[in-house]
Amino acid sequence: MKSAFTFPTLAPLDLAIIIFYIVANATIGFITFRRRKGKSSEADEFLLAGRTLTLPAFVATLVSTWYGGIIAVGEFVYDKGIVTWIVFGVPYYFAALIFAFFLAKRVNSDREHVSVPDRMRAVYGNRAGYLGAVASSFMTSPAPYIMMLATLYQWFFGMSFFLSVTIAIVTSIAYLFNGGFRASIRTDILQFIVMFLGFVVIIPFCFTTFGGIGYLNSHLPESHKAPFGGFSIWYILVWYIAALTTLVDPNVHTRVFAARSTKVAKYGMLVSVFFWLFFDFMTNVAGLYAKAAFPNLAESKFAYPALAEAILPLGMKGVFYAGMTATVLSSVDSFFFMSATIIGRDILWRIFGGDEESSVKRFTRIGLFLTAIVSVVVISLSERIYLIWYAFASVLVPMLLLPLTLSYFPKLHPKKLIAELTIISGGGLSLIAYVIGILRGNSVAPDYLFGIEPMYVGLIASVIVILVGWSRKGKQA
Repeated sequence: MKSAFTFPTLAPLDLAIIIFYIVANATIGFITFRRRKGKSSEADEFLLAGRTLTLPAFVATLVSTWYGGIIAVGEFVYDKGIVTWIVFGVPYYFAALIFAFFLAKRVNSDREHVSVPDRMRAVYGNRAGYLGAVASSFMTSPAPYIMMLATLYQWFFGMSFFLSVTIAIVTSIAYLFNGGFRASIRTDILQFIVMFLGFVVIIPFCFTTFGGIGYLNSHLPESHKAPFGGFSIWYILVWYIAALTTLVDPNVHTRVFAARSTKVAKYGMLVSVFFWLFFDFMTNVAGLYAKAAFPNLAESKFAYPALAEAILPLGMKGVFYAGMTATVLSSVDSFFFMSATIIGRDILWRIFGGDEESSVKRFTRIGLFLTAIVSVVVISLSERIYLIWYAFASVLVPMLLLPLTLSYFPKLHPKKLIAELTIISGGGLSLIAYVIGILRGNSVAPDYLFGIEPMYVGLIASVIVILVGWSRKGKQA
């Protein structure tokens, strides 16, 4: 029999700590200093913080932006065990290392472009730029993170989900209108500190309350201790390929574009891997303790709250919940601004034109509103947070992985037409395969043709088109 978990009314001190963090975060965003005249263009300042990110700022914004799915992580650890680290941790470390050693210098050296679609347009032409913009806008959708932030606000303040979504949107983007990317960076620094502090607080209480590794070993189901957690190797492999989104992630590219130097970009990626590893350790351990201590929760999304309610004293509980909020909010504002930049600059500005200095900020602000509207629609159609990630990755990775990565290697990148066909075939076929799977099954348990994951279908199509393009290029040479 499953036990119900009702999120309790927090003590005034705990609520005060959470509210103080939310207000402090917004205040930092609002008081972001304006650029110094002559240092960079208005557009460069608003979109890339003048390309001045130092190593600490780069690490803080990259690490904090990466983690927005904290509720989903707790849910997955509670349901599946250590396989969470195998699919949500390890593959992303490898992808980040690939980026650091093979792409960081090339991306940072490109001082002419400000986004993934901008790069695609420069190398492959306008059509590829627009296709890349559409794909990137979905890849940077803040919808899943807004869902999580709204869920936290529901838990803390007892509001309706609709009101929670509204407040989540307002509290995460209001300071972006004037502060732009620099406001996002400055708030990310605070969020980085608070998110780590929240989980640093709870782990010692787990050890002292329940015991060490022996407690987990004796109280966890065998499936939770199995590296693959009962999943097939093909399912596991999908997540490793999905991690390659790191190579095409607009948030990553933008931060590398904005880094002060190639050294900051490369070593910032390497340092970030260490912090991701440390944070993953804490979140996975906390989730395992929640499963061991409360094996019959009615809803696994309450894994972390149930643990916090059981072991954290007054005040520490507020710090932990502020940490959870920071983990989500850091992704919400980063993804919001990135999506708005793509919609505003790479779509609207390209269509309607105007002087970049005077128009880009205005169009980016319009992009913030449009991103909010699209996010609400996506949220209303979604059943599970991780399903949004999976669906987007399945379609968008095949669209962008090869064309964008190869764009930084002049001798390897395909011709314009081949690049366009790669984007269309990769994304189109994976989307068709995904929709067929949903129709044959459902969104939670799709039934794919021949059991082949949609991402494989799209990637195979992309590889074939690229190879054909290379062969024709070789013959023409």
